[in-house]
Amino acid sequence: MKRCWASTLGRCDTMSGEHVISSAIFKAGCSCPIIVEGVQRIRNGAPTYGAEKSNILCRHHNSLLSPLDRVAGKVASFQAESNEENFEDTLYIEGELLERWLLKTVVNAAAAGWTGSAKWLPSAEIVNAIFGKQKVPNGYGLYSVDGIDPKHRSSGGASFIPIHLPTSEGAILVGAYVNVHGMPLFASFHDDLAHRLESGSIPELLTHFSESGLKHLYRPGAIVINRQKGKSVIIGLSWDGLLKFADGTTTTFPRD
Repeated sequence: MKRCWASTLGRCDTMSGEHVISSAIFKAGCSCPIIVEGVQRIRNGAPTYGAEKSNILCRHHNSLLSPLDRVAGKVASFQAESNEENFEDTLYIEGELLERWLLKTVVNAAAAGWTGSAKWLPSAEIVNAIFGKQKVPNGYGLYSVDGIDPKHRSSGGASFIPIHLPTSEGAILVGAYVNVHGMPLFASFHDDLAHRLESGSIPELLTHFSESGLKHLYRPGAIVINRQKGKSVIIGLSWDGLLKFADGTTTTFPRD
């Protein structure tokens, strides 16, 4: 593939050398180099340097997705700050922006050839959803995952686990786990994929993140980060402009 994966939107210009996983998450004081594990492009699955970019988006469409990268950077910065034992803050973000960033990241990896021997292009429907031109289909998108990435290192980093399911036309990419500094997020391109995985369709994943089993939560109102020292901290996610709290109250977000 030698063209922008968002070419269905039109107005493409020169290719950008896009970071497959946003460089913003590695600029958060985590003291880690850009290391990504578990992708096809990296020889034998081992970390490597300089393989984090690919010509998969043109400059015009890459620039339009900058707000998604900024949200991912905020999450990573919050994770880095929460390493301090006395840190007691809460981060509030728009769930839709994090969801679109997650879908963009999986599409980037597929278009770059990280998910297998073939390079994949997204459907026009998914492209429109990532660029905010239509809603992400119900059941698709962002799920939080109980547990922690077992490859997590104290200095930080990211890992990527593509999910393929067999069909009559061969195995197809249907989702992926994207782990940001140990925090697993799940991107689904199928409305019952999380249920299938929890039911054991890929047995080795059942206790991959937690010994208590594989558990997903669709479009969570909050992601709780448990720490070795200090109280748990929370990333609150608004959906359709509302933050919903544990006591049942709501407030608008982003605030005017």
